[in-house]
Amino acid sequence: MSLDLAIRNGLDGAEILRRWIDEGLAPGFAGLLGFQVVEFGEGTVRLECPVSARHANLMAGVHGGVMAGLADAATGCALLSLVGPDEQFATTDLQIRYLRAAPLDAGPLAVEARIVHKGRRMAVAECEMTTGEGRVHARASASMMITPRPR
Repeated sequence: MSLDLAIRNGLDGAEILRRWIDEGLAPGFAGLLGFQVVEFGEGTVRLECPVSARHANLMAGVHGGVMAGLADAATGCALLSLVGPDEQFATTDLQIRYLRAAPLDAGPLAVEARIVHKGRRMAVAECEMTTGEGRVHARASASMMITPRPR
């Protein structure tokens, strides 16, 4: 079963992430940015995104919008690891702090995210973004609203 079908067929979030890793396919926005889920646990995830000229800003570094997109994706995947087949969620707030420029030649961007709070209807996650050289380039947090999945 394809990843898109798995999502539509009501699998829980952890199974969706497992299939994403197994298939090696980056669905939707993940394909646009070119990132993959490398590993995940209960409420945690690690994404990696090889960067190239298509991710560049006018200063020849990684564009801040790419970094914000990766932060949003990572925090969402961390929550996805915890949601059931009858739940869905949406980001309601994303805050990112850019600490230093991320050069295109510093290796892939890696984002590690973790859930710091999950209630019945709201969750909060934090993440940190590093390059292949191990330097932290950005930190972010996101709030997400959890709702029932329509049937």
